[in-house]
Amino acid sequence: MSPLYSAPQTVGRGWQIFNYTAMAMALIALVALIVVLISKWAGGTPWPGFNWISMIALPLAFLMMGASVMRSVSVRRRL
Repeated sequence: MSPLYSAPQTVGRGWQIFNYTAMAMALIALVALIVVLISKWAGGTPWPGFNWISMIALPLAFLMMGASVMRSVSVRRRL
């Protein structure tokens, strides 16, 4: 077997929590955005907090996921 193909490295506990947090934030932001859209289409006025949740959590989750991908690339290159 070639030395270029090694077994995948295990992800540290801290990075697992980081990844799950990013995923949870993205899901929560998407649910908040869907609630805002449905309530607007129904003619209601949604709670302004849903707007803030989606405006802050979705970009933050995107940046966190990007950081996770960059870390994975850097770990892969060190192999």
